[in-house]
Amino acid sequence: MSEFYQNHKRSIDRAAFLILISIVVYAFFTVLFTFLAPFFFGLLIALLMEPVIRFIVKRFKWKRWVASLVCLLIFIAILSSLGAWLVTTLFNQVSNFVEHAPYHIDEFSDWLDDINIRLQRVGDNLPEDWHIPPIQEMALGLVTALFGEGMRDQGMRIAMVVPNLFLNTILMLVSAYFFMADRETIFDAVRKACPKWISKQMAQTRKGLSRAMGGYFRAQYILMAMVGIISIAGLLILRSPYALLLGLLFAILDFLPIIGTGAVLIPWALISLVAGNVQQAVGLGIMYGIITITRQVMQPKILGDQMGAHPLASLMSIFIGFRIFGLLGLVIGPSLLMIFVAIFETER
Repeated sequence: MSEFYQNHKRSIDRAAFLILISIVVYAFFTVLFTFLAPFFFGLLIALLMEPVIRFIVKRFKWKRWVASLVCLLIFIAILSSLGAWLVTTLFNQVSNFVEHAPYHIDEFSDWLDDINIRLQRVGDNLPEDWHIPPIQEMALGLVTALFGEGMRDQGMRIAMVVPNLFLNTILMLVSAYFFMADRETIFDAVRKACPKWISKQMAQTRKGLSRAMGGYFRAQYILMAMVGIISIAGLLILRSPYALLLGLLFAILDFLPIIGTGAVLIPWALISLVAGNVQQAVGLGIMYGIITITRQVMQPKILGDQMGAHPLASLMSIFIGFRIFGLLGLVIGPSLLMIFVAIFETER
């Protein structure tokens, strides 16, 4: 056994390292993610900002901590602008809805009466033991479910989530700064804490991993640019006065795991629909559909080209990651593929 290991030491160590990385990633996102989520997102922000930080340090000769602080402040400013726009838009839409509430109530009542008449016609042709309740009863049951105990419980959950969200946001931003400013110190500490054979494998795959990571982020930047162009074009068609700003914000938002443009476009479309602006609601829905389809179709090809993997491998990594980890798998799958590509490159 020892002789076999010595003869195939390199391949066995690579396979063991690959299996270990897969187990660590799986354990992290299934068990530890709840406790370490702010630091994970902080690391993602740091990786996203790394090319900008390097450019600033090289071009303007700034110290790394200064460049990191400036990039973080820019990131916070962008998030704050997006948050302010969301709050303002929501307030304006709600105010508009309240102002026109009597009209909407009358319109909704007429719509219910029309549906009820149609249901009665259908019920007349059904057997005697079949019964279709009036649409008003179903609507009342739905409203009770939404605004009764369910709404009370949901309100209690929101009241508990808000302080936790605030704390996690602070931890995410602070950890992002440390990951950006003390990048090499932190990574060196992690390498020293690992067993020697793991550190050796990490050192050997570092060049390939850096290349793969660079390709991954280049792919994300290309996808962000595509989302930005589609968003700006769609908002211009909808005659939004802030098309350029919102398009850029949607592009940045699209990079973030789980959140994506749907976190803004879907609520915005629903609010517009409730407020009676059907044209805007339909336009936002179409824009979201185009963004989603374009991203899902182009992502495997762009990831494969930039990372040096076949588009089919990229597509499989996205699908398998999604099936195992859910929405986070859209990031985890390509990340594991990135590691596999780095290890394979080192083997050659």
